[in-house]
Parts: sequence; C-alpha cells; structure tokens
Amino acid sequence: MRTLKRELILVNITATGAALLVAIALLLGSELRTWKAAMIRDITIKADIIGSQCTAALTFNGSKDAEEVLRALQVDAQIEYAAVYSVDGTVFAVYRGRSGMRQVPTGPPAEGHLFTAAHLDLTRPIVLHGEQIGWIAIRANLDQLRTLLLHYGFGSAAVLLLALAVSSVMLSRLQKSITEPVTDLVGLMETVSGDKDYTRRAVARGPKELISLTRSFNEMLGTIQSRDRELESSLAELKKAYGKLEDLDRLKSDFISIVSHELRTPITSIKAFVELILIKPDMSADRKMKLLETINSETDRLSRLIGDLLDLSRIESGVILWRDQEIAVEDVIRTAVAGIIPLAKMRDIQINETAEDGLPTLYADRDRIMQVVMNLLSNAVKFIQPGGRISISTKRTNDPLGIAVAIADTGPGIPSGDLGLIFDKFQRSGDLLTGKIEGTGLGLAISREIVDHYEGRIWVDSEIGKGSIFTFTIPVKRTSGIYQGIVK
Repeated sequence: MRTLKRELILVNITATGAALLVAIALLLGSELRTWKAAMIRDITIKADIIGSQCTAALTFNGSKDAEEVLRALQVDAQIEYAAVYSVDGTVFAVYRGRSGMRQVPTGPPAEGHLFTAAHLDLTRPIVLHGEQIGWIAIRANLDQLRTLLLHYGFGSAAVLLLALAVSSVMLSRLQKSITEPVTDLVGLMETVSGDKDYTRRAVARGPKELISLTRSFNEMLGTIQSRDRELESSLAELKKAYGKLEDLDRLKSDFISIVSHELRTPITSIKAFVELILIKPDMSADRKMKLLETINSETDRLSRLIGDLLDLSRIESGVILWRDQEIAVEDVIRTAVAGIIPLAKMRDIQINETAEDGLPTLYADRDRIMQVVMNLLSNAVKFIQPGGRISISTKRTNDPLGIAVAIADTGPGIPSGDLGLIFDKFQRSGDLLTGKIEGTGLGLAISREIVDHYEGRIWVDSEIGKGSIFTFTIPVKRTSGIYQGIVK
C-alpha cells in the first residue's frame, strides 16, 4: 500500500519530469529550427560562391573548369553531390561527393530548399549581369544535424535525471511539513478509534489547510467527548432512576405486606370481639368490659395506623401545613412524657428527664415537634424489656445555634446493618412480618421528614445488648407564622 509520502513524491516527480520534458522539447524545437536555418544559410552561401565562380565556364562552355570549381566542395563531408545546369536545364558539371554518388537529377530541382528525412536539397540560380545563365543544385546529408540532436538528447536526459534526483531529495525533505502533520493526524484517529479516548487532541501545524483540518478534527473530538459525557450522565441518571424504581417497587411490596398485616390484625380482633358480644348477650359485665376495652385499644391502634399513612401521604405529596410559633422544647417533652407514662408504667419502664437551663425557644410547629418526640418515646417503650429505663436529655447546640434532644434506652440495640435503613419508610429492625413489635415502620421516616424541614439532623447510635440513643437537633431559625412548606 502506497503511503501519502510516496504519493506526494511520485506526483511531484511526475509533474517536475513532465515540466522538464516539455521545456526540453520546446528548447529542442527552437534549437532544431536554428540549426536548420544555419545549415540553409551555410549551403546557400556555398552555392552562391560556386555559382559565381562557374559563370565564366557557363559563358564559354567550359564544363571541365566548372567541375574543377565544384571539387572545392570536397572539403565539406556533408555534401553528397553538387550539379551545375545550363539555362536550358541540361547537366553542365557534376560533383558526386566523397561517396561517389552516381545518379544526380537530370534537370534542376525546383528553386529553393527542401528538407527530407535524411537530406537538404537546395537549388539556386546562377546570374551574370542580371541575367540568369544556369542553376546550381546541392544536396547535403543531415549527419551533423543528427549528431547534434543525439548529443542534445544525451545531455537533456542527463540534465533530466539529475534534476529528478535533486527534486526527489528536496521533496523528500520538504514534504515532511505536509506528510508529518497528516501522519500524526491519521495516527491520532487510529488511536482514538481504538481506545475511545476522546480527550486526545492533535497539534495544529503545517500549511493553512492542514491547520484548519486539524482544528476541525479537534472540534469534532470535543463534540464527541461532550456527547459521550452527556450519554454517561444520562446513563447514570437512568441507572439512578432505575434504582429508584426498584426502591419504589420494594416499598410498594413492603407497604402492601405491612399495611395489610397491620390493618387486618386490629380489624380481625374488633370483628371477633363484637361478634362475641352479639352472640352472648348474657355475658358478664366484667367480661364485656374487658372486650370493649380491647376493642377500644384496637380502634386506637387502627387510628394511629391511618394517621401515619395520612401523614406519609401529605409529606410525599410535597405539601404540608406548618403552624409555626414560639415554643419551649422542654414543655413539649414534658407533655410527651406525660402522655407515654401510662404505657411505661404498665411495662414497668422508668423514664428520666433532664434539661439544660436557659434553653432558647424554637419557632416551629408544636404538634410536629411533639410527633417526633412521641415517635421516639413510643419506639423505646415498645422495644425495651420490662424493668428498663429511658433517659431524655435536652441541651443547647452552638454550631449552629439550636437545641439537641437525645432519647437513650436500655433496649436490645439495633444491628449495625440496620442503622442506615431504620429512617426509611416501612423499615424496622428485624423481621417485618413475623416480629412481635407492632407498627408500620413509618414513625422514624415521618420524624426525619419533620426534622429535615427545619434543617435539622436526626441519627441513632446503637450497640447490640447495650441499647440505643436517638438524637435530633433543631436550629433556632425564625420564619413567618403559618405557611405552606414544601418538603424536599
């Protein structure tokens, strides 16, 4: 396969050779015309001299004298014959040249000169006192002309070969300014095609056209690189969206499993106890009261489940009504503890509360902050074994200025693999369906959304067998009264 370098050298040498051949041909044509004109002039001069010397012989019919004059031409090797004709056209005297040519024209050729392939025939009139008395005809061979042409041909061939050799050497060096940028560009194209690395760029050098080509190629690489990045970004976003779809599908399955389980359990109990009361109207008052208390408890449980689902729906819809006001967090905590005390006493769980003096007030929705505290306390009470303890501490934070609430329990602790999941929707530590702990797993997810709305943080520290500490912080940040907040 021929390379660009060889193609350029070949094209340039061909063009150079063709130009030299045309120049040589034109020069040869000019020289040939010059040589022919010189030969005609030389033979004409000789013919006129011989003719003038033969005038006396023609006048006195001295053919011998004329032949003697013609023999003076023997010094010129190119003369093949010379003949003097009388005015009536008969041969008067002949010189047959060095080769002794036997046949000469019987009559004078046409006046003037004529070149054939091998000769020059020239005929001149012989004039005496203005009156023509005869003709002289001379034939000269073209040996000298052919010799000149042969020497010229050899010289021209030598000049042509030398010129082509010099041109080849010079082109071999000069073509680097063209072929090297093109070769580099081709090499870069092959490399990029192989490794798909569109960050590479070609160096713009060489003639204007190659610089323009290189810049266009670099712009093309930049466009491909940009589109490649956009494609990678789109693929990443698509992968992320696919992951979200998988999460949503998992959440849907969890939602169906948990909600159906949590709804079916209280409804089944309520239906069974109501039917029992209906089919046994003579049931004792104590027995009936216990059944009604159970029905009431299951109704409350069902109400809490529906409330959690409604809160989740409002939060995920992105719109929720916040009624912010000046609140003292320690008052909110005391109210929450008072609400959870009956359940704690039933399970023989002790609750201790401590608060730092001089805590700042928060501008927040009291019911939502209460909801966070109640969710954390309810979880602690549900998971702690009878005889356990819950400690609530409230203190100031300085970076940023705000309040931190920590709820510590002596429960079983949370496995490390679940710590990053328990704030997700429908997540509980342990088996979702067969565990003994009631609940949908929405409480912590709702609590995180509330804390995030106020630009706070919520997290858990836990160790198996040593309990857990749930902490949330709310910065002091005054906003404007009742407003429609967007939860992101």
